[in-house]
Amino acid sequence: MDFYDVVRKRRSYRVYKHDMPEDDKVKRILEAARLAPTWGNKQGMEYIVVKDTVTVKRVWNAVDQEKKFVEAPMFIVGIISESGSGRNSNGIKYFPLDCGICFEHLILAATAEGLATCWIGWFNESKVQEVLGIPEKFRVLALTPLGYPIKEKGEVVDRKPLEEIVHYDKF
Repeated sequence: MDFYDVVRKRRSYRVYKHDMPEDDKVKRILEAARLAPTWGNKQGMEYIVVKDTVTVKRVWNAVDQEKKFVEAPMFIVGIISESGSGRNSNGIKYFPLDCGICFEHLILAATAEGLATCWIGWFNESKVQEVLGIPEKFRVLALTPLGYPIKEKGEVVDRKPLEEIVHYDKF
């Protein structure tokens, strides 16, 4: 599948098969995330791959949306410390953007591998840190269940047309 097919096919899934994704697929997905650009090439992103059944359930509880999702077999949690990134010329901290770039690489790679994800931003960060033993200096900015979809979704169609969002030369 070419890049644009992957972009069109990427969807958020909330229902997963219980089959565990193959280790080689997970490794390729993590490799794609590792190759993402980061501020000053600091490469501050780290990932926690959660496969243990009990720990997966504890992470679901920290997500506190168990009624909105049907459990996937695993999670990938993205963490970064502020010192693992930098600030731009306006003084804006860049670590959330680094996380976003890396996690988008991860999500698109999972799609290319035929796996389903759902980028989750609504969770109890301190609970996730506690469950996974994450040191205090790290922020949990993103996590996703990872697995095979029960039912494939079609391509993304509900997006604004380019004419509404693109401006040339000035606003």
